Amino acid sequence: MDVEGLLQSVIRFSNFMTSRLIVAGVVFYVASGFTDIGSASEGFLPDMELINQVVENYQNIFDVLGVSDFALLLILFVFLTTIHIIYVAFERIGRYIPPAIVPLSGWAAIDDVTRSAFDVLRAARGEEHTDEENQRLYEFKKKLRDIEQEIDARNGGELAGEEAAFHIAKTFILFSLGAWVYAVVSGAYTGDRNILLVILALSVLTALYTAFAMFRINYSRIENLHEDLVGQFMGFAHIWASEEHQKSIAQACTPSRELRPATFAVLVPVYGTLDLLMEDWRRWRRKQWRGRA
Repeated sequence: MDVEGLLQSVIRFSNFMTSRLIVAGVVFYVASGFTDIGSASEGFLPDMELINQVVENYQNIFDVLGVSDFALLLILFVFLTTIHIIYVAFERIGRYIPPAIVPLSGWAAIDDVTRSAFDVLRAARGEEHTDEENQRLYEFKKKLRDIEQEIDARNGGELAGEEAAFHIAKTFILFSLGAWVYAVVSGAYTGDRNILLVILALSVLTALYTAFAMFRINYSRIENLHEDLVGQFMGFAHIWASEEHQKSIAQACTPSRELRPATFAVLVPVYGTLDLLMEDWRRWRRKQWRGRA
């Protein structure tokens, strides 16, 4: 029995449920101040007396039908589904709230480092290009692609967690700010309005922290990728090229300072980013003008 794998699965499930309970709990807490179905003074969950009444009603109904065990399963299913839907909704909405953080593509980082180096390798081969040499270059480039995928997979779990927290924090900023403004204007909020400001402040701090964390992870990812690429290229050059070409390859394997590990952008559905949407729109407008001309 794989005990370590079992423990990792338990930890992942615990994180999975904890994150959803926190998000749904805060939403229920804020909503309870605007409705009669709960009390903001009772904590993060709706009124427990009301929940007990709902549970008793379901139990009475299914007791009559003779399927009381199914009632508990149904209530549990509805509860888990609700908190999951709330979590997913906040994460999806936050994904399109600007600014978004778009990581640098690993293949773009590889091309930035290896483009000039591959030119030196081609020059080192001379004019005679055999099938065996072409196959070796192809296998080497494929190996670089495997290195990129390995590094992305190594950082994927941590980066995915930070991205989800960043998206949810942005949604909570708008949610808590809108709730506070509505509470001040309408005066219908029965709870403490300062708690809404606390939620807003925590959301802002979480968004800032996760944004810095995402840039740090992407910076580390690109740095590790560059180190592995340069090491592989120099090792390949030692058995492929002359000493003079090896020096040229070492100079060519210099990352460009213009590429950033991650950038801020505005995401839109289908197109990906707002820049791509505007570029496509301008291209369509040029076609329209040419057609009229």
